[in-house]
This record gives sequence, C-alpha cells and structure tokens, in this order.
Amino acid sequence: MTGLLRYHWSSYIRSHRYIPPLTLFILTLVVNYAYKPNPIIASYSFTALMLFLLMGWFTITIFHAEDMGQQQITLMHAKSQTLYHVSLIFVCLFIAFCLSVLSTAYPIVFDTFGASVSPIHGLLGFLAHFSLATLSISLCVLFTRGIVRKKENTWWGVLFVLVLSIAVVTLKKSILPEAFIWFMPPLHLSLDMMSVEDTITSIPSLFYWQFGWIFLYGAVVIGLFFILLRKKQAF
Repeated sequence: MTGLLRYHWSSYIRSHRYIPPLTLFILTLVVNYAYKPNPIIASYSFTALMLFLLMGWFTITIFHAEDMGQQQITLMHAKSQTLYHVSLIFVCLFIAFCLSVLSTAYPIVFDTFGASVSPIHGLLGFLAHFSLATLSISLCVLFTRGIVRKKENTWWGVLFVLVLSIAVVTLKKSILPEAFIWFMPPLHLSLDMMSVEDTITSIPSLFYWQFGWIFLYGAVVIGLFFILLRKKQAF
C-alpha cells in the first residue's frame, strides 16, 4: 500500500496536471486576502467553497494521471482494483488536508484579519475546508473513468454535481422539501455553520454532529463508488 501511494503521488507530480487547479487556488487566496482587514469566518467560508469546487478538478486529474495502458499495468502490479483506487483516494485526501491547512494558516501568517484569531476560529476554519474538500472528492470519484467511460461526460458530470450542491444552498428554504434535502450533498450545513459571527468563543456541539454528517455522507458516497466499480467490471 505504501509503495502504491508513493507511486501514485510521484506519477501525479510528474504529470503536472496539478498546476492549473493549484495556481487558481493560490490566486484565490492571494486575491481574497489582498485587502486588509478581512472578516474571519466569512473569509474562511468563501475559501472553503472555492476549495470544494477546485478539489473536483484535483480529484479527476489524480484519478486520470495515468493513461489507460499504464493504468492496466499498475493494476496488474497492485493485484487489487480496490487497493488501487483506495490509494488514489488517499492521495486526494492528503492534498485536501494540505490545502485545508494552507487555507486556514495563510491569512493568520500574513495577518490579514481585522480581529485576533483564536484556536476556535482556526479549528472551525479547518473543519469547514477539509469537510467540503472530502465531500467534493466523494462526489467526483463517481465520474472518474472507472465509472464513466467518456471524458466529456466526466467533466460535465463533475460540473453538474458541484453546481447542484451549491444550488441546494439557495433552494433548500424555498422550494425543496425537507426530506429531499437530506439526500442531497450537505454543502449547506457547512455554509450555515460558517455564518456565525467572528465573536464566537466556542464551537456548539451541534456543529460537530453536522461536520460529522458531511464526512459520513462522503464515506457513504465513496462506498457507493466501489459498489458501482465492481458492478461495472462484472460486465
């Protein structure tokens, strides 16, 4: 497993496919914090949403870093399709973790906030970023080439599901029934939690349950990915 992780990481780095999304991500941070002072929670909410969108780009490029021929060779060496894809997901999660830390630390290091940052702000900011990045990974793996054969359908599918997740935020209180919302990607939970004031002194216990639901939703969708993958290979 360790060797497979190292291989996928080095393969992705050599592919240079990370450059466009990483460049856009860094530009987002720089532009967002170019002017001082900035609100703490609102700024974290915005960059978490951007990471949610860009993590879809990272996920697809990680899963497609190898061409089809090289992928078959790697699968033969891995001797397990499940292990092969689990290692890819771990690479995605590692990048999500690093970018979440960077998103949280950048405005603190460069002192761009208008108020002092407490550990509560930092923890809330990290959880917002990492939970949405994980959610994005889980949604986008459903459109990788193990499930979707046509490249154009992959990108259209990713775009659709990410935009749909954002649309639920605006529609959930107007026309969507409550039962339906629970089955939709819980992006709105993070944005609701990140609407609190900067004066927050502790994280409500409800927030931990809501962040937990986001991670659990992502885990369930990843489980669905492996079920679909096995059924796809059976035919």
